[in-house]
Amino acid sequence: MPSYYFERALFVVGEPNSGKSKQLRSMFRDVRLGTGGDIPTGKRLPELYRLSNERCPYLRLTSPHEAGESIGRKRHGRKNFLIKTVETIEENTPRIGKRWNFAAALQPGARKNMPDVVATCRAFVRYFEPERTRVVFLNPDRHGRFLQEAEHRGLVERLREIPSVEICWIDARDRTVNGLVLADFFDFT
Repeated sequence: MPSYYFERALFVVGEPNSGKSKQLRSMFRDVRLGTGGDIPTGKRLPELYRLSNERCPYLRLTSPHEAGESIGRKRHGRKNFLIKTVETIEENTPRIGKRWNFAAALQPGARKNMPDVVATCRAFVRYFEPERTRVVFLNPDRHGRFLQEAEHRGLVERLREIPSVEICWIDARDRTVNGLVLADFFDFT
């Protein structure tokens, strides 16, 4: 039995360079994340934050696709996305808290050693068993490009088969306006 409890997972999904990390950064408009509502502009941000004495969100701005991670056995020195996540949580549970939440960028299709968003979410849900998992597609993305309907519809239908997964879409053309919508997923009041 793990020493932590996994509450919620939020995945922001878009193609490379579509604004995923900008949308995740915009969550800092929520003052509970400790920046006074200011969106951090630094290249690297801390991955761990506190929402309360026992509740912590773990933030991954870089998708595991872009980080060269995989799911499954470690190959060619590549780190396993799930193992890296659980190691970070277990290492920090004693000092940060036992109730964990997760926010990360994902790409819709398989790339490098990572599977598509459906297989990634399915593996994540099986491994961590979060109460709720929200998949947020950027549509349109920051460039105003829309998802390809045929490919996108298939991903959505397959995502709907995964327990605890809910799906929504946000307009990512504005880099800051969606921050509170995303952060509200982690509001437990």
